Amino acid sequence: MFDFMNSSFVDVYVRDFYYWLKVSDIGKLMSASLIMLFAVLVRRIFSFFVVKFLNFLVLRKIAYGQEKYIREITKPVSFIPIVVGVYFSLNILKISSSFVYYTRNFLKSLVIFNISWFLYTFVNPLAFIFRKTHLDNTQTVILTWCVRIGKFLIVIIGLSAFLENWGVRVSTLIASLGIVGMAVALGAQDMFKNIISGIAIISEHRFSVGDIVRLENSTNSVIEGVVENIGFRSTTIRKFDRTLLFVPNSTLSDAAVINFSSRMYRRIEWTIRLEYRTSSNQLRYITQEIKRYLFENENFVKPPESISQVRLDKFGENSIELLIYCFTNTNVWAEWLKIKEDFIIKIKEIVERAGAGFALPSNSIYVEQVEHNLKKRELPKELMDTLYKDEKSERNVVDVMDGDF
Repeated sequence: MFDFMNSSFVDVYVRDFYYWLKVSDIGKLMSASLIMLFAVLVRRIFSFFVVKFLNFLVLRKIAYGQEKYIREITKPVSFIPIVVGVYFSLNILKISSSFVYYTRNFLKSLVIFNISWFLYTFVNPLAFIFRKTHLDNTQTVILTWCVRIGKFLIVIIGLSAFLENWGVRVSTLIASLGIVGMAVALGAQDMFKNIISGIAIISEHRFSVGDIVRLENSTNSVIEGVVENIGFRSTTIRKFDRTLLFVPNSTLSDAAVINFSSRMYRRIEWTIRLEYRTSSNQLRYITQEIKRYLFENENFVKPPESISQVRLDKFGENSIELLIYCFTNTNVWAEWLKIKEDFIIKIKEIVERAGAGFALPSNSIYVEQVEHNLKKRELPKELMDTLYKDEKSERNVVDVMDGDF
């Protein structure tokens, strides 16, 4: 390295540069310096007017206050006057033939860098405009992936153009890295599996960012939370205790996913237990009043749009059980809790107004005095008279019981 620096190769260029400074006109040097100074001073004004023009041209139909997406291109736009200033400054100066190759490549590199930088920063405002005019929340995830891929391709293309400009054969470089790429691909099978699973999740619209989900995998572990991000390799879920969980996309593709945010209504299914001493009229009144409340309250879904049932279900061990099955008009958890609270209070008011009571788990002990002369229990005489009026009716009853219709 030390011998190279002292070789005649470096001496030639040092001598040429010294000769160029010696023969250069002071006026041209001053002109080039003024051009660069003017470019530095005008770059902010130039970028200001360009951004304002784009705001008027592109964002006039978008909500006010979203100009920040266009301001991202301010820096690459402000670099354009610098590139133009360097170009004119070098044209004014008398560049030695030894430096023409490097000067030309330097200018091309500046242009490539400026164009790549501008395209890289313009991806975000372009995606914002497209999302506001064409996409819904589910497709926004796909657009986010496209933005990342687009930025990556712009960097690769810009870097390739920069290397080609300086004589580096990118195709040869890629071919030489082919074997290494195959080895990396074999070792990154899990990564590609996660990427493909992520594409499947988005294309199937299983969930999107902001949805509340419940995951049940093969190990019987349950995960509940809010989806915060769907990435290339993993999906970020914020659990309800605010813990951040990163789940591989391949795990999500194999798991049973319940998307609570996609449901239209939330269900209420209760069993109300009433005391056994509640009379039949009281039971009818309670069921009718609860049905009337569900029908008149706008917070509940009405048939036939959904099922709504208030029925005496069965005789339980300690109570008469009343089944309530209905759906609310909201799927927001906080609103659903408020509707349930009002419904509970209303049911208690109805039961108290009917003079009935709720049954508690209990055991009843009945004490009976047993007589020595037990009498066989018989139907009351008036029921016996209605059961068998004559012999003909008796034969009919026997025929029916025997299955002779």
